[in-house]
Amino acid sequence: MTRLIYVLFFVCLLKTSFQKSTPADDSYVAAVIEYRHVANTTVNLQNYLQHIGEAASQSADIVVFPEMTLQNGRSPVTVPIYGALKEFPIPALRPALYDDILVQLSAAAAEHQVYLVVNVIELLNCSTNPTGEACPERQEYQFNTNVVFDRSGAVISRYRKINLFGEASRTPALNPDLGVFSTDFGVTFGHFICFDLMFQVPAVQVVQKNNITDVVFTTMWFSELPFLTAVQIQEAYAYAMNVNLLASGANNVRVGSAGSGIYSGKAGALVSTMPGMPATRLMVSRVPKVPGKVTWPTPGPIVDPPSDADALRLKQDPSIAAHASRLLTPGFQEFELSQNDVTCKFKVNLTRRGGDKGGPQFRAMVHGGSNTYARRKIGTRSCAVMACASADDVTLCGSRYNQTEDTTIIEELKIKMTTAHVPYNTTLDCENAVFFPNTVQNNHLPLEPSNYTLIIKTYKIHKHAKHASKKTKKQVKAIMRLHRAHDNLVSFAIWSRNYLEDVNLRGVKKPEGVELAVGEGAEYVMDNWYEYRATAFDGVRTFDGVASGGARLCSVMACTSANLTSCATRFDTYAAKTTAIFEELSITATVPTPQTNMTLSSIDAAFYPVSVDVSTLPLKITEYAYTETAQGGKTTYTMRLLSKEVELYGFGVWGRRFAADGQDPTPPLPGAASIHFLNVFLLASVFLVSWM
Repeated sequence: MTRLIYVLFFVCLLKTSFQKSTPADDSYVAAVIEYRHVANTTVNLQNYLQHIGEAASQSADIVVFPEMTLQNGRSPVTVPIYGALKEFPIPALRPALYDDILVQLSAAAAEHQVYLVVNVIELLNCSTNPTGEACPERQEYQFNTNVVFDRSGAVISRYRKINLFGEASRTPALNPDLGVFSTDFGVTFGHFICFDLMFQVPAVQVVQKNNITDVVFTTMWFSELPFLTAVQIQEAYAYAMNVNLLASGANNVRVGSAGSGIYSGKAGALVSTMPGMPATRLMVSRVPKVPGKVTWPTPGPIVDPPSDADALRLKQDPSIAAHASRLLTPGFQEFELSQNDVTCKFKVNLTRRGGDKGGPQFRAMVHGGSNTYARRKIGTRSCAVMACASADDVTLCGSRYNQTEDTTIIEELKIKMTTAHVPYNTTLDCENAVFFPNTVQNNHLPLEPSNYTLIIKTYKIHKHAKHASKKTKKQVKAIMRLHRAHDNLVSFAIWSRNYLEDVNLRGVKKPEGVELAVGEGAEYVMDNWYEYRATAFDGVRTFDGVASGGARLCSVMACTSANLTSCATRFDTYAAKTTAIFEELSITATVPTPQTNMTLSSIDAAFYPVSVDVSTLPLKITEYAYTETAQGGKTTYTMRLLSKEVELYGFGVWGRRFAADGQDPTPPLPGAASIHFLNVFLLASVFLVSWM
């Protein structure tokens, strides 16, 4: 059951209704929406407009919506920030120039006098030479884009996502421009999208280069224990960067998407939610212009019933088995663990209510290395104490557990991390490493910052090299201490990102100014991740050179590289998690209706649903839907994927046109466009979202 919840506050906490904040005020009012989207753009848009009105009625100055919850992939919009919008910046006043989505959102921003941040699927048609756009090729591109409207309804900022999380149908920003906009209440915001938060550009650079204290974050996060659940990392980012963070998240608990909030530096969550059940929640809060300087009551985290948390699907960090670890025992213990350049010193005192067998086990864990997400290898460091479902199987650490009267209480906990200092990046004007306080409880929420202290210091160490010369190095010492006993912790950690060790496994070069781990300007390509292409064919094909026949095809197929010739092939050996997960896949093929050959008393063409998974077997009939509709001399065949669990090599509508049998095969097309329309009667319509 979908829950619609509006989080309302006493009038004394907010300004008088519809009163705007000004530069002289010490705060402003922000609204974020945890939004459960539906598969209908019109319905989503109407819901957005309703939420804008509700937020405005609570005096919101700025309203933020999540990533990828508006259009459902089928109605991309153009955002000509360097073209028509320069001359006519208010779409509501020039509706003929813009897509209806922009027009209605512009009108809503103007009507309710709010700043509005909305994430859209943006279309750029480079074949028309659009003004001011970077166009590597004369083709169409789709981007994951934030659009910002001011109180007049004018579009004042456009930001294209730089770091895609799979998203095979979209292109990363062609120019990695930072998203920044200023407001009439004296606050300048940076803004970025979802997976961007994991990277130096833009998440660190936009704050430190521009001296920004307020950030807007649109997201459809896929939560992973024990370090990267949504609200956990949102609060950790706001704390580490000492910024106000307005985070609006998509709600789809069956795939692990949930989590939104408004955070203020080291004060933590002014309001946040991590629902385990389908929900739409509008959250409004007064936000101090100085992060962390909160002098009024705030609602804080919304805590749902414990049983609700079980429905939220959470991924597990696959690198846990590679951590150095030590099983903790009841009582006080003090020791060190090291891995590579990370040394962690632990002081722990724990008791078990119910005796030695009561409650979850706990381990001290150390990691100095990297993790890979969506073909991006990222440098990470961590010192952690985390709950484990088993004393013997380390892969079960960092997971939730059933809370009973027999539980484990962490009475005292202090962690000290020592690791190499990473110098400031003078080219990017930001740090090359950031340290985060990283905690999560059994209810999916992090500890409030009042429960711990994190201190980070850099100091010099001296070593005598040969010939009596002295070399000076720097180290970082991070100390995190738990202030009071807790009995529901899943993980308590110092978690760090070392951006110098990041490698893009998709072959995209690193941002300028960041050294690569293996050679300046190197480019890395992962050998065992499948790319996907949408393809269409109408012609004659050969069958092993022995015979030829007419064929028609609309399909999506796996490729072992970006080259078209690698499609419809597989890697030499199978590896798990190398195929895409399709959030949605639908193919529609429209062809001339097959005619009866009177001589043979049979039709001259036939069409079939074809598919193949990693086992080289076709999909089960319960995993897809296939329909046929004839009208006016044309027949439409629609094939739709029903399961997200399949590992696809190929999926499509394939047909035989028998009248062309024996003809010469159709020669290859020049170039390698993603979709070829070879016949005006043959159309393919495909939308997919994938992540690894």
